[in-house]
Amino acid sequence: MKNWMTALLLCLSPLAWATEPVWIDVRSAEEYQQEHLPGAVHIPHTRIARGVTERYPDRDTPINLYCRSGRRSQLALEALQTLGYRQVVDHGALENLKAGGLSTQDLNLDTVSFEQ
Repeated sequence: MKNWMTALLLCLSPLAWATEPVWIDVRSAEEYQQEHLPGAVHIPHTRIARGVTERYPDRDTPINLYCRSGRRSQLALEALQTLGYRQVVDHGALENLKAGGLSTQDLNLDTVSFEQ
């Protein structure tokens, strides 16, 4: 019985320790408050290095970035890659994500912002 339990734990451990993908909105606080993806964390591109390293120190955290046009998310991507983050995806414009079927929400009390 013990060998069966050990085998099961070894098979499931990568799933248990898998890191959930993070969505980061790198736009301004005003833009974020108007509309953002549900569950997205707000970290402006000008504060991306500090905000991400404090909140997500694991450099293998899957990070998804977006902004209004793609310019700020590209700058954020480059900054995070320079810091050694290995699983960062720049999705570009929020409008493109919405066109692809993702929904947005208005500001609510459950959102997180790192604007200072």
